[in-house]
Amino acid sequence: MAPRKYDIVIWGASGFTGSHLVEYLALNAPAGTRIAIGGRCRDRITSVRDKLAAKHPDAAISLESMDILVGDSLSAEDMRAVAAQTRVVASTVGPYAVYGEQLVRACVEETTDYCDITAEVPWIRDMHRELNEKAVRGNVHIVPLCGFDCIPADLGCLMLSQYAREELGQQLLHVKGSITGIRGGVSGGTLATLANQLGIEARRMWKRWRAKISGDAPRRAQEPNGRETSRAMIHYDRTLGRWQSFWVMSIINQMTAKWAGRELSYGPSFSYAESMTSYNLPHAVGQALGFFGLGLFMFFGITRNLLYALRAIPRPGEGPSEKFMKTGFFSLHLEAFSESEVFYGKVSGSSDPGYSETIKYLGESALCLAFDRDASFRPGIYPPSVAIGTKLLARLRTKNCQFDVARMPISAVDQKKAA
Repeated sequence: MAPRKYDIVIWGASGFTGSHLVEYLALNAPAGTRIAIGGRCRDRITSVRDKLAAKHPDAAISLESMDILVGDSLSAEDMRAVAAQTRVVASTVGPYAVYGEQLVRACVEETTDYCDITAEVPWIRDMHRELNEKAVRGNVHIVPLCGFDCIPADLGCLMLSQYAREELGQQLLHVKGSITGIRGGVSGGTLATLANQLGIEARRMWKRWRAKISGDAPRRAQEPNGRETSRAMIHYDRTLGRWQSFWVMSIINQMTAKWAGRELSYGPSFSYAESMTSYNLPHAVGQALGFFGLGLFMFFGITRNLLYALRAIPRPGEGPSEKFMKTGFFSLHLEAFSESEVFYGKVSGSSDPGYSETIKYLGESALCLAFDRDASFRPGIYPPSVAIGTKLLARLRTKNCQFDVARMPISAVDQKKAA
């Protein structure tokens, strides 16, 4: 790669998540890291930089040294101009299916590494199908899914696979994930992305149903050895001694973990299933109904606009308060099955998973791409575990992110605290 003016460009710096990422890197990037901040409105970005400099006087020099780049995310020319100046782009501009394509294309063309927090699997799938080979040839690392969806599940399964291989001499066959406790807020940008993804996925589901009715749908492969790896939406987990319910991120996490398992050869037909712990059966039913109700309201424009008008949900650019984010947490319990052993993992965070933890994950992913690259990195368009997994896992463990493996399940004390 030719010398670049910047190490990292934060794209979307004036948004809710982007402004917090600017703050995180100003406080945590190594001295001398060359950072630029960008988006479509210079005045708003300047305002973000000035407010953060006033809030953190010790980091004011670092913040004031950040150049401002302005461009239109829908413009191929603007995005190539941004990508050509930096070694790494960290993007917070969603929905990515709308605003992310030109930037990813520009990064592949300009051989610039890239990371983001999208969980828009259909869009990721499209970008991988179209651009992966070119990214591999250019030794470019395009790393989506660097937020709460899907770092805990993705790196958690990587951790368990490494343990199975190195400590047990076996392959990893299946992992059961359970969110045993969580508290966090949601931003308008996340909800806008959810609404856009629901529309895309609904159209894909309709096409699959039409193919199934016409008899053109491909047949699914059978699981080896008759293993039952799927779980009912509401079920009782005997290991945790708790009822489990549908978890809104489970579909995305399951798809990502399975993708990584194929790429990294965890084991034959590796699978991952995820749910959310409930207090009792009625609570489990209520959780599932609540998630589906929100999905329906966000899917239709009329009901979504009604929620905006009633201030029941935040608009894009809005999010939870800093005080609320500091009170957040999450705990993910993992039960792993190798060829002859059962063992356990735990991934947890001590702040709001959707924002404070997500910002940490994205910030460390950008720093990892900028400063940790070695032979273990895999070029192409892949989830974090595949592209930068071992190095990123080591980074996050130094940032108060718990990634642990044990031969015994999560303790009753941990369950009680998480609940």
